[in-house]
Amino acid sequence: DLNSLLTELMVYLQAPSAAAKGTALLAAAPTQEEQMDQARHLRFLTVGWTLETRRSYLEWFTKARGFHGGANFDDFMKEMREQALSTVSAEEKEKLAEVINAPAPEAVTPASATPRPFVKEWKMDEAATLLASGLKKRDFDRGRALFSAANCYGCHRFSNEGGSVGPDLTVLSGRFSPRDILESVLEPSKVISDQYAAVQIVTAEGKVVIGRIVNLSGDAVMVNTNMLDPNAMETIDRKSIEEMGPAKASMMPTGLLNTLNDEELLDLMAFLLSRGDRKNEMFTK
Repeated sequence: DLNSLLTELMVYLQAPSAAAKGTALLAAAPTQEEQMDQARHLRFLTVGWTLETRRSYLEWFTKARGFHGGANFDDFMKEMREQALSTVSAEEKEKLAEVINAPAPEAVTPASATPRPFVKEWKMDEAATLLASGLKKRDFDRGRALFSAANCYGCHRFSNEGGSVGPDLTVLSGRFSPRDILESVLEPSKVISDQYAAVQIVTAEGKVVIGRIVNLSGDAVMVNTNMLDPNAMETIDRKSIEEMGPAKASMMPTGLLNTLNDEELLDLMAFLLSRGDRKNEMFTK
């Protein structure tokens, strides 16, 4: 929140360093909400831009075309992009034409993170032993960044940020033990909530569709097949359904923690248990 206020103030003052600092914060922001907050300030900045910072900022608008919002969201994003382009000189527009005219990517997940290298395949016994060693002197900001790196924000809300196709995880620590939370991440198919369970549908033509039913309208059954993409829908004619029953596996992917080392795993667990409170005693140095 403080970074957002500082960016807004620096842009208002037309500070020469605002472009470099603002685009760096934009690139590091883990959620759709935080990214949009930085981007909306920068659209009014007219000084201090370099070709590199301009490119970084305008590339974000291409990525943001995959974000999701309310009825007027697309209009708002279009207007914000037009305002940002109004501060770009004709010479810069010519040099950055490929960025400005770039098509939207075919599939974009909200605030998707840069892929991380594989570290190890975490098993429950090993991870639980590490967790039992204690959550002291953890790093809140790294835990939040790792929550994004594991694409958790793509499906779940946490402290008023993120997606909404999965359960809100903010109050998780008030309902489950740390071990239970860890198990639900490492072994998502072990216990599946009825509210978020997937179904498996087999049609008379032999087509198999696995996902969550999101709408029933007349004879049409709409199924979301990818929790990271709310637009990934299959429409099935109810009259063509041969079989329908609970899917055996959770739609939550496995291996989400396999890019984390020991310290990162502890930071992520502390963040999940903190309810978004960076003043929690787990983060006291």
